[in-house]
Amino acid sequence: MMDHEGKQLRQELLMADLDLRRKQDIWETPRNIAILLGATAAIAGAVGFKIGQTTPPAQPIIINVPPPAAQK
Repeated sequence: MMDHEGKQLRQELLMADLDLRRKQDIWETPRNIAILLGATAAIAGAVGFKIGQTTPPAQPIIINVPPPAAQK
Protein backbone atom coordinates (compact mmCIF):
# COMPACT_ATOMS: atom_id res chain seq x y z
CA MET A 1 0.00 0.00 0.00
CA MET A 2 2.79 2.47 0.89
CA ASP A 3 4.59 1.69 -2.37
CA HIS A 4 1.56 2.76 -4.41
CA GLU A 5 1.22 6.02 -2.41
CA GLY A 6 4.93 6.73 -2.78
CA LYS A 7 4.78 6.11 -6.51
CA GLN A 8 1.75 8.39 -6.86
CA LEU A 9 3.48 11.11 -4.83
CA ARG A 10 6.59 10.88 -7.00
CA GLN A 11 4.45 11.13 -10.13
CA GLU A 12 2.68 14.24 -8.78
CA LEU A 13 6.04 15.81 -7.95
CA LEU A 14 7.33 15.09 -11.46
CA MET A 15 4.21 16.62 -12.99
CA ALA A 16 4.58 19.72 -10.80
CA ASP A 17 8.25 19.96 -11.82
CA LEU A 18 7.34 19.70 -15.51
CA ASP A 19 4.69 22.40 -15.09
CA LEU A 20 7.21 24.71 -13.41
CA ARG A 21 9.78 24.11 -16.14
CA ARG A 22 7.22 24.96 -18.83
CA LYS A 23 6.42 28.23 -17.06
CA GLN A 24 10.11 29.02 -16.70
CA ASP A 25 10.70 28.42 -20.42
CA ILE A 26 8.14 31.12 -21.20
CA TRP A 27 9.70 33.92 -19.14
CA GLU A 28 13.39 33.00 -18.97
CA THR A 29 14.27 33.83 -22.58
CA PRO A 30 12.79 37.37 -22.53
CA ARG A 31 14.40 37.93 -19.12
CA ASN A 32 17.81 36.88 -20.46
CA ILE A 33 17.42 39.12 -23.51
CA ALA A 34 16.51 42.03 -21.23
CA ILE A 35 19.58 41.37 -19.09
CA LEU A 36 21.82 41.34 -22.18
CA LEU A 37 20.30 44.58 -23.47
CA GLY A 38 20.69 46.23 -20.08
CA ALA A 39 24.32 45.13 -19.79
CA THR A 40 25.05 46.35 -23.32
CA ALA A 41 23.46 49.73 -22.59
CA ALA A 42 25.41 50.05 -19.34
CA ILE A 43 28.71 49.23 -21.07
CA ALA A 44 27.97 51.63 -23.94
CA GLY A 45 27.08 54.36 -21.45
CA ALA A 46 30.27 53.81 -19.48
CA VAL A 47 32.38 53.86 -22.64
CA GLY A 48 30.65 57.03 -23.87
CA PHE A 49 31.13 58.70 -20.50
CA LYS A 50 34.82 57.79 -20.49
CA ILE A 51 35.29 59.09 -24.04
CA GLY A 52 33.49 62.32 -23.17
CA GLN A 53 35.61 62.70 -20.07
CA THR A 54 38.94 62.33 -21.90
CA THR A 55 38.32 64.78 -24.78
CA PRO A 56 39.72 68.24 -24.16
CA PRO A 57 37.20 71.00 -23.56
CA ALA A 58 36.23 73.09 -26.58
CA GLN A 59 38.17 76.29 -27.05
CA PRO A 60 36.12 79.44 -26.46
CA ILE A 61 35.26 81.46 -29.56
CA ILE A 62 36.58 85.00 -29.32
CA ILE A 63 35.15 87.62 -31.68
CA ASN A 64 37.06 90.86 -32.00
CA VAL A 65 34.88 93.72 -33.20
CA PRO A 66 36.90 96.68 -34.51
CA PRO A 67 36.00 100.08 -33.12
CA PRO A 68 33.71 102.19 -35.27
CA ALA A 69 35.41 104.46 -37.78
CA ALA A 70 35.63 108.12 -36.83
CA GLN A 71 33.32 110.37 -38.83
CA LYS A 72 34.45 113.69 -40.24
